[in-house]
Amino acid sequence: MRKPIRNYIKILNEFINLQTPLDIELLDTIIYNSTGYPFLSVHSHSKMAKYDAVINSGAHGTESISVRVMLRFLQEFNKELLNHYNFVIFPVVNSFGYRFSCRKNGNNQYGNSGFNQVKEENITPEAKLIKEAIPNKIDLFIDVHADSAKTGFYIYERKRPNKESLALQSLKVLKKNKIPILTSDTVYQEKCVDGVVIQPILDGSMDNSMFERGAVYSLCIEIPGKIPEDQQLIGGLLLLNEILRNFKEIK
Repeated sequence: MRKPIRNYIKILNEFINLQTPLDIELLDTIIYNSTGYPFLSVHSHSKMAKYDAVINSGAHGTESISVRVMLRFLQEFNKELLNHYNFVIFPVVNSFGYRFSCRKNGNNQYGNSGFNQVKEENITPEAKLIKEAIPNKIDLFIDVHADSAKTGFYIYERKRPNKESLALQSLKVLKKNKIPILTSDTVYQEKCVDGVVIQPILDGSMDNSMFERGAVYSLCIEIPGKIPEDQQLIGGLLLLNEILRNFKEIK
């Protein structure tokens, strides 16, 4: 029998107890093996905001650093962002995976690929809740992941034609802070330039699905596992904030 690795309820309560101007909502409880996994959304609804941003973390339970980056982002949330964005944030997409440190959910489905399925029965319970909660218009989508095999940050970027690279511009903040960016010219056989996978393959990933739904930019941040944890956390936080800062400037 599988043994829990992390305490999901503990991390859930850390999000629930945040002192933040954003609204925190439990959308539903997903049941796996008679155990309930509450599914959390953090969102805002400002009439002043021009853009709609959707952000995910924790789609793969083995990538817990992404959840810690999201918690830190919300703990230190810059209220000025609400002048520009309405947010829908899913801080732990794969709660079962987080608890057991596995990439799949309790139905043995990949949390990052169950969103854009043709057959209803193949859509993950997590993806169904996300689909119901996201806005019809998505300007910016950010998915925070981690790559245990890499020594530098990189980003999969999907963007509309004639738009400049938001990923390339945002990665500069890591250079300024001496945090490594991937130098390889390929990532898993895909072309990579200065840390940006510029033409990601069409797949069932969440960032691909959000792009197909109309996102102007859809980015997947990959936090490198082979650098010190403090650099992983600081780099992820810097990059997330820099993307949000740059988007409203270059769109």
